[in-house]
Order: sequence, then C-alpha cells, then structure tokens
Amino acid sequence: MKTLRLMSCCAALLAGCSFTTAGGLDECETSADCDTNQVCSTGGFCLPQPEGCGEVVGPTTGNPIVLGAALPLTTSTGEDVSEKQALNALKLAMEEINQREGVGGRRFNLLICDTRSEPARAREQAEWLVTERGVPAIFSSGSAQTIAISTITIPRNVLLMTHTATSPDIATLSDKTAASGDAGLVWRTAPSDRLQGRIIADLVSNVRAVDGDQRPFADTTTVSLVYVNDAYGQGLFDTVLGRVSNGRTPSSAFYARNGDVTAAVTHLATNPAPSIAVMMGFSEDNAKIITQAASQGRTSQRYFFTDASKDANLITSLGTSKGIVEGAYGTAPAQARPGDAVYTTFKERFRTAYSGTDPGQFSFTAHAYDSMYLVALGAAFAAGAEVNNPQPITGDRIAQGLAKVTPPPATAATTYALGFSRFTEARGEISAGKFINVQGASGALDFDATGEAPSEYELFRIVDGAFQTVELIAPAAD
Repeated sequence: MKTLRLMSCCAALLAGCSFTTAGGLDECETSADCDTNQVCSTGGFCLPQPEGCGEVVGPTTGNPIVLGAALPLTTSTGEDVSEKQALNALKLAMEEINQREGVGGRRFNLLICDTRSEPARAREQAEWLVTERGVPAIFSSGSAQTIAISTITIPRNVLLMTHTATSPDIATLSDKTAASGDAGLVWRTAPSDRLQGRIIADLVSNVRAVDGDQRPFADTTTVSLVYVNDAYGQGLFDTVLGRVSNGRTPSSAFYARNGDVTAAVTHLATNPAPSIAVMMGFSEDNAKIITQAASQGRTSQRYFFTDASKDANLITSLGTSKGIVEGAYGTAPAQARPGDAVYTTFKERFRTAYSGTDPGQFSFTAHAYDSMYLVALGAAFAAGAEVNNPQPITGDRIAQGLAKVTPPPATAATTYALGFSRFTEARGEISAGKFINVQGASGALDFDATGEAPSEYELFRIVDGAFQTVELIAPAAD
C-alpha cells in the first residue's frame, strides 16, 4: 500500500519523503515531498513544473481554493514593471479577502507563472495549471496570451479572467459550454479597444477637443499608425484606421512584439514627417522604436500612446531620449478617478502596501484588483449558502456567479464597492443566489453578455516624466 510505503520512507528520512516507482516517478502527498523544481500532481506523483512557474502566494494548508495566474511578468528586456504592479494589486485583494475567511472558511492560494509575453508558453503553463493543479480559474494578461490560454480553459470549463486583454477578438470567443449555460467562461475588467480606438481617432483627427476647448491636434495632417502585429495591436489599428477623418491621411507599419522593429523605425524615418504617430504597442518596443527613429533624425516626432505604454518602463527605457515624449498624450481605460471613493481607498491601500507606489502611474492596476474580488464573489456563489454542505467551486459555477453581479433591468439589487469594507456582505448576498451590483476601483462594472463592461477612458499626458490625467472621456456610441 502507498500509505505504508510513505510511512516507512518518512520514518527513515524523518522529514518530507517520496517513493520512486519503477517508472522513475516519485510518489508524493504534497509538493514539499518533491524536489524544488517539481510539484506534486493531482495523481500523487512528483512532476516537473513548467518553466516560469513556481511562485506561490497565500496559505498552502487548510484546504485552500487554489487559483492560477499566467502573466507576462518579464519581457525580452527584463522585468515588466506594469505587470508587476498589476500582480501586486491581485495579491493585495487576495490578502484582504483571506483576512475575511475567504469563501466558506477556505482561503485563496495563487499559483503564479511568468509567460514572458509568449502565447505558446502561456498555453503550456495553463495546461499545467488546469491538468496538474486542477485550478477552477486562471488570471491572464495580454490579448494574444489570453486568446491562447482560452483554448485550454474553455474546453475544460475553467474560468478565465483578464484585467488587460482589450482586443475586440475576446468578445467573439465561443466561451459558453453546456456546463456554464448562458454565462461565458471568459471575462474581463478591461473594456474593448473598439471603444479606445474611437477616442484616439477622434482626438488625432481634431474631431474632439481636449479638456474643454484645447485643440492640440489641430495641425495634424497625417496620422502614422505604428502597431504590434498581434491581437492587441491589430484590433486598435483596425478601429483607428477606419475612423481617421477630417482630411487626415493615415499610413502604417507593424512589427513583432519583442522582435525586430526595423520596419516601424524605417516607416517613421523615411515617410514625410507625420504630424502624429500613434504607438499601439508595449512600452519596451515603443522605447526601441522611438530611440532608433531619433538616431535617424526624428527627434521632433510627435507621439500618441495607448494603454500598454502607460508604464514607467517607457520613460526609463528611453533614457536620454525621454525628452522626446515630454508633453505626449495617450489614452487608457480610466482608473485614476479624482474624488472616487472606491478608487481612493484602493490607491491608499496600494501605496501603503507597496512602498508608496502610485497605482495611477500604470495601466490596469485597479482592473486587476477588481478581477480578484470578482472571482472571489463568483466562488462564493459556486460554494452556495450552506456552510456545512458547500457545492464544488468549479469554473462554470464561478462564471454563473459573475452573471449575478450585473442585475437585469428593473431588478432590485444592492450596490457594493469592490474592496474589503463590504466584501462579507456582498459574499453573503451572492452565495444565497441573489443579484448584486458592484462598483469597482476601475469604475462601474456593468457586464454584458460577452463578459465585458464598457468604461470611460482617461486622457493622460507625460509631464516631467510622469503620467498626468488630463480628463476622463466617454467613448462615442457608434
């Protein structure tokens, strides 16, 4: 019997133990029984964990609810600071939830994998999280990686929650299964880029004024669209290109993420000086493009940035060339909302927890914080109200719980701020199967049938090397 073998092994070693089978696999009860680069699988054997996985946050004993996260924490140039801060927001929310006994007396545990911004690697890690660790939900980041992970999670009825994936393609995923019913298995707290693209096009076309009556793009004659060639960049490119108007002439160039940016640099350096270059990509690539274009004489090029570049990495990576982007504008889903009590509480909690770091200097920190609270509320619905007879917490039941946070029209429901102050009340309501309404640190989260919520956008400007919110803009309806 396995139990006797383990007892004999433990008696001999007086510590964590394993038993090597004829096939060369060590048997285990927990990952503590395995080598440092291995984990104990659900089948009771020590198996290698995928490259990039290994960080664990939260309690590992007491029957925790284990969740997964596959996030691009590093890139080809090093740490992705924006992603690190979004992960910090996830951790902060989980700590607050665990301090309130989690769900059904079970606290949450988070298994973290670094995708290194590679969709194939993200898919491999998701396979391990689902198959070997049995997680009911995974947090993801980035449109291309989220789409890749969804090919693993949807067929297995695992919930996929993303706080940054803005591609319009996310809304078209076939994520409803027989188990999930009308509730899809892919959700996001970030709004679709079809909304952001409309705002960008209207601004650079001088259709929309800035901050009342200012017209910083009045002299725009040409619009250069420089975009990363993946689901994120392609979605923005398509929307902006189709909406540029008012006599502006668009041109474009694309490049591979973390790859060769020569085509984009050549486009900027050789085209007749475009009035504005819209940079629809990530901070590390944009910094390379801007630096190389400057070395070819484009030191006075004007730039407009999208949400993926609202990141201190952009300024740091530019080094001595950072003055080129001083005064540049950009857009991101709104989170730094002046006077908003939910955001203010989150901001102060975040600053205290993480050495004074201002979450408003990065995109999607508030969206990440909200996503953890939403998954916890979905898990509360899945477990049900009977503490002594809890239901299984599965991805499809979490999805059905998320469908309860946006009440149908004319349905009475209490509104709860996402955060520690009213979590226990919201948890009680939704575990009883009631509809609730939620107000997140990222704003109102009124989800539609595709699992996404529309949002205002913040127009930001780079001032003294920092991101300063100019105004909040509601996207045009069309």
